[in-house]
Amino acid sequence: MNSNPDKVIKLGTELYKKYKGNPKMEISILTIIGSSYSIKKEYEKAIEYAFKTREISQKINDYPTQIQVAGFIGEKYHNLNIYSKAKYYADEAYELIEKHPLPDDLKFYKGNILYLKALIYRDELGCDFAETYYNQALEVYISALKNREMLRFSIADLYNEIASCFLEENKLAAAKESYDKSLYYAVNGDYDLLNAESIAGLGRIYYLQKNHGAAKREFDKAISILNSKKIENANPEVYKYISENYYALGDIENYTSYLNLYKQKTNTDISAKKKSVNGIIVKKTAEENSDDDNSSKYWIISILAILIVLIIYQIVQTKVKIAKLKKQISKDDNTFS
Repeated sequence: MNSNPDKVIKLGTELYKKYKGNPKMEISILTIIGSSYSIKKEYEKAIEYAFKTREISQKINDYPTQIQVAGFIGEKYHNLNIYSKAKYYADEAYELIEKHPLPDDLKFYKGNILYLKALIYRDELGCDFAETYYNQALEVYISALKNREMLRFSIADLYNEIASCFLEENKLAAAKESYDKSLYYAVNGDYDLLNAESIAGLGRIYYLQKNHGAAKREFDKAISILNSKKIENANPEVYKYISENYYALGDIENYTSYLNLYKQKTNTDISAKKKSVNGIIVKKTAEENSDDDNSSKYWIISILAILIVLIIYQIVQTKVKIAKLKKQISKDDNTFS
């Protein structure tokens, strides 16, 4: 799915036609297609397929799927920085769990929702507000791991998020411990993206410790994984970290190359969000809670306002970072010469 989501979508569409009329298979196939669109950052399509899945699950009273889909929709709104909607669906999923307790083999769904809540609170309020939810999600995942080996991915991903919080707080020893745990849980799985981001995190720690040679070795490993596996959806921050380390090493050519890659990835993310929000507005896929035209118009205006602020903020932040780095280069060029 990560390396060729278009192929997955094509095969999924063919399978959906074959199993039309079989609700359980329809749900599984639509979920896979929606997840593939998410990988492509076509969030409006991912949400569209999630609502289709939601409709089927409601017709057959499939509560676990309703929980899973509500969480998925909340996650996509979080990707778009539409936090009010993300919270709404995260809360809907949590309330369904309370009303319709999950069977033992699906209890990890609760971990997914707690993890989503952590991500939302982190982006809105900071790591301190996310910590409780991170720990609760981790507790659910680890207790369910013995019955579901694939949860190693979720645990590894969660430790990466926790580590990045420690990096923000300059708690380097704690960050290293979390990245090491992420790599430990990912070791038996084909989790190349997670491994690359964990290794890049270790590189960032060395960079902050001013051990730029060791940092480069870790960054080289991360880039090797991303390139060999043709992974396109790595966190753009990875490329910013690498560019800063090359700058510290005095390698301006590679610094510029990775800085440009960071800018390209960041701009791609912004464009994808803009396109997705526009698509959501046009298709009105998220108007299931709007009972009249006024509330619908209010929702659209609110989304447009959020989108404009988001784009302006991210563009300004990127330009400020680039301006600072260019200014520093100008100073250091004199030193190198």
